[in-house]
Amino acid sequence: MSRVFLSFLGLGTYNRENKTYGYSPAVYMLDGRRSSRTEFVQVAELGLLGAQTFDKILIVATQKSYDANFKKMKAQLTKVGGEKVSHIIISEDMSAQGQWEWFEQILTQVGFSDDLTIDLTHGYRSIPIVFSAAINFLQKAKHIKLNAVYYGAYDMRDERGVTPIFDMKDFYFINEWTEAVSRLVEDADARKMAHVAGTTAAFQVGELNQPALLESFEALTDAIRNVDVNRVGESAAAVLQLVDERSRTASETGRLLLGLVSEKFSGLALDEIESGKYDGCYFRRQLEIIRLLLEHKLFMQAFTVMREFVGSIALIDREKFRVNSSKGRKLRHRFSGVFVNMFQYAEDEWKFQKQEDLNRKELMPFYQKLKSSGVESLLREFTSELIKYRNGFDHAWTGRSRALPDVEKVGMQAYDRLKKVVLLFAESGLLN
Repeated sequence: MSRVFLSFLGLGTYNRENKTYGYSPAVYMLDGRRSSRTEFVQVAELGLLGAQTFDKILIVATQKSYDANFKKMKAQLTKVGGEKVSHIIISEDMSAQGQWEWFEQILTQVGFSDDLTIDLTHGYRSIPIVFSAAINFLQKAKHIKLNAVYYGAYDMRDERGVTPIFDMKDFYFINEWTEAVSRLVEDADARKMAHVAGTTAAFQVGELNQPALLESFEALTDAIRNVDVNRVGESAAAVLQLVDERSRTASETGRLLLGLVSEKFSGLALDEIESGKYDGCYFRRQLEIIRLLLEHKLFMQAFTVMREFVGSIALIDREKFRVNSSKGRKLRHRFSGVFVNMFQYAEDEWKFQKQEDLNRKELMPFYQKLKSSGVESLLREFTSELIKYRNGFDHAWTGRSRALPDVEKVGMQAYDRLKKVVLLFAESGLLN
């Protein structure tokens, strides 16, 4: 890891009298400290920061700006302790390819985990803008630590002629917020948003930096990704309640981000009171969880929930069965596996032993109801294939040369059939 100071050198203003380019001398102020008078903001910054504390001072210039200003700048940098000055000459090609080449030239000079201080005050045309956009890439790909992003605002010099230097680093947290939003929208993962909210300054969506809200983000994401289906609805409701409360006093950015959270997870918190039974509310929430998992290509989790969905159907007409009781879980274990097997295999292929066969016999009256309502034939259409794919995930596809290629298609087909199953339940009066 090295401490790197990176800056850009432009031409400056053209002097018609001596027909040269250059910058006007100024006194700069950084963090309340004034620099010596210099034409170069980089000299001012390194003089105040301590040029000798950097392992590398890297100046990016075109050939023209190098010829016009580098020699003079380097001499001044040497006076403030900048002995390790090097430069990169980039082309003046403004095409997309040219801009990419600029970035790659600079990229090679920045090492993994470097501590990077950047000055964006000067530079040829859009070069500082291009590199500014690439900072996030360096943070992710090379794990650089962004120490500061300086800008010398010459046009804002005060009545004493002192020019302020601003540190723009905090704004680059927008890249972190961008990634957080992407993870939320693309992966239904709110953990990054919780992390960013907990580390950014108060003026940057500080209203999200509330322990209860951040903990609720973590709990909901964990429930979804760990397929903790009996906790997802409760966790979603807790998140949405806190989101609603925070939105009332949030900034514009905060309301936008909180709105994304609400939009993403509102379907998981249905406007129904959970009875604890395997009823319509329970199965509608399972469908929403499956939809979310498939949408974000969490196929292993989605197939797990769909398999358990089928097993849960066995418990619909049993008043004593409860979702969140220890007794209910024991009874579920007793009947759900047998029930799935009743649909995975044709009736003439059933081979249940001892207690399993007793469980099957106990399920037969409800099984006959499913037959007469049309649910049995619909479940039989896809249960065998559903279990085949879920078993593939269970065993990491080691029983095959590769994972089956149509996982997403089969998953969506099974989900559509499960929706039809719930509709048939409602039409036949088997499900409240």
